[in-house]
Amino acid sequence: MADIEVVVIDGLDDAIVGSTVISGREVIAYDFDKCVAIIMSKGHSEDYAQKWIEEISSQEFEGAPAFIYFDEETEFYGSSIPSGSTVH
Repeated sequence: MADIEVVVIDGLDDAIVGSTVISGREVIAYDFDKCVAIIMSKGHSEDYAQKWIEEISSQEFEGAPAFIYFDEETEFYGSSIPSGSTVH
């Protein structure tokens, strides 16, 4: 089995939701809102946390992590997920 090297951000482990592929490379995927909450729990403002994440996500380097914005307002009715929906 091949080793896969990924970039992780110290202190944001609880916000990891999995991995994704960007430009053919597997990278860590973080829940944006959980990252903000973790940074705020360290005493920073929400504005600071959002700007910090936006700065990190704007950097282009090999293995840069992805930040996912989940739509918590979407509702599904019935026992199956609608066709064309993404399941995480």
